[in-house]
Amino acid sequence: MRHFENQSGLNASPRFGMGYLPGSSDFMQFRRDPHLLPFLALSLLIMGLAIPLFVLAGVDPSLDGCDESFYAQMARELLRGSSWLGPTFLGEPFFEKPPLLTWSVALSFALYGVSEWAARLPGILAALISIPLIGWIGRFFLPVRAAVLGMIALPLCYLWVQQGRLVGQDVPLTCLELIGILALVNGIHGHKRWFWLMGLALGLGLLMKSAMILLPGVALLPYLVQQRRHWVGRAQFWLALLLGVGMFGLWLGLAWQVYGLQVVATLVGKVRDLGTEPFHADATGPYYFWHIPLHGFPWTVLGLLGGVLLVRQKPGSTLLIWSFPLLLLLLLQAYPTKTPYYTVQLYPWLALLAGVTLDQALQMREQPRLSGILSWGLAAVGLLLLGLGVTVILEVEGLELLQPHAGPLLAVGLLYILLPVIWSWRRVLHYAAGLWMGTLLTGSLVTLVTIVLRPDFGNFNPAFARIDWEQLLPGSQEIAVDIGRSGLADVCQAQAVAFYTPNPGLWVDDQALRRGEHGAHLWVSPVQAEQVELATLGLQPLAQVEGWQLMRRSSPEPDQAVEAVEEKTTAPPQ
Repeated sequence: MRHFENQSGLNASPRFGMGYLPGSSDFMQFRRDPHLLPFLALSLLIMGLAIPLFVLAGVDPSLDGCDESFYAQMARELLRGSSWLGPTFLGEPFFEKPPLLTWSVALSFALYGVSEWAARLPGILAALISIPLIGWIGRFFLPVRAAVLGMIALPLCYLWVQQGRLVGQDVPLTCLELIGILALVNGIHGHKRWFWLMGLALGLGLLMKSAMILLPGVALLPYLVQQRRHWVGRAQFWLALLLGVGMFGLWLGLAWQVYGLQVVATLVGKVRDLGTEPFHADATGPYYFWHIPLHGFPWTVLGLLGGVLLVRQKPGSTLLIWSFPLLLLLLLQAYPTKTPYYTVQLYPWLALLAGVTLDQALQMREQPRLSGILSWGLAAVGLLLLGLGVTVILEVEGLELLQPHAGPLLAVGLLYILLPVIWSWRRVLHYAAGLWMGTLLTGSLVTLVTIVLRPDFGNFNPAFARIDWEQLLPGSQEIAVDIGRSGLADVCQAQAVAFYTPNPGLWVDDQALRRGEHGAHLWVSPVQAEQVELATLGLQPLAQVEGWQLMRRSSPEPDQAVEAVEEKTTAPPQ
């Protein structure tokens, strides 16, 4: 079988054959591609090698309040009998977001038991599956080595690993987007049945985060316009879109029948509020333009350079690869609400574009300019890291938080400084390109391993996670404990308290606390304790954890209450 011609305008990779390129052959030729199975095996190998970055931990993790504990508690309530149409939190139906994430966490709990790792498993799986997905998308348009390097770069991006290890919607949403785009590309290139997978991904994306799936749809418009003759007249494409919208409509209609108009009103209201108010005051201005390069360095910077290379060389045949992340970035930047986790949708594409940069940089003997610029630029960063590491070792005031990272700072700094040395010896060292790449990858790997092994990484509420409930409140599995909350000031912490309470009851606000409208046991938040005079309410403290007081109804005797605090308060070790 003949080799496909590189139509992207990029230099072909010396060690890998070209994948299927737009217009190079029909789908049947793609299926006979001798590089297909090796690429599949390699993509799965890269995914497997990335697993430790998503499961290594310095200590047993504990969930964050917003939003990890919230979704985990709703999933636990699903298993205890709440409606799958309308998941509840402390008995109150929640319709601000669709239920797919809650469903997936509940399924994980059903299979593996209620735990932090089970709650985070859907996100971890989505982050890992996205690695081969972006490689397979890239294989349609880029040299195979660029696609492989993109797969390697993705799990080395800090924010991708950090968000992939949390209970959240954005990494699973990104995985569904990649599935849909891969199916779309396959459908456009002749395999019409792939359109049905595209429709399924659209439906699941709507069930994951409703209108957020529309932003990637808008970002796809340049590619869809370019390829319009391959999908406009195909019934499968339109029927697949109808399938996706119908899946979301089916849930919405069934939930509407049970819960009424509040389902639509709450869902639409949340989308409207997010589109009109900047909820995160610290994420304003050109937020993403500095946040993305900083939190994905060096891969995000290499990705930006890769986009420039594609536009300069032959933008038409690689339109999807560079136009999709560019438009998505502009849409996210224009959206009033800005958060770090919105940007994870960009990271697979930036990693793939970084693969484009590295693919050309590795041709350092034939085209040494690009690799030279990268080598000296990273060496400058290495000098800064080296100086910072030395400063930390000298215990300069103000750098105490970096003390555990002094060694890694020195190691990464030295590795980056080695890059121009290797580049200078490129005509002498036979494997200079491989050594250069290995040095760069090692620097990122050392950084990430150091971060994920930190005791505080992914460990947000250790005091509550370590409570010995059988000692504190015997029979706690059967005793309902209400959760106090004083408005928005303590809502995130209250969600974590609810998840780590074996049998949480109902919300108790300040007014309900004053009127005694709560059960025999309840948590009182630190904010609530400042707002309400607890000594007059006939509550006996049992324990205090991170400022939260576990209380029990008793006779209103303040002196006895103080004595009870001294005798019965048990605080878990910090």
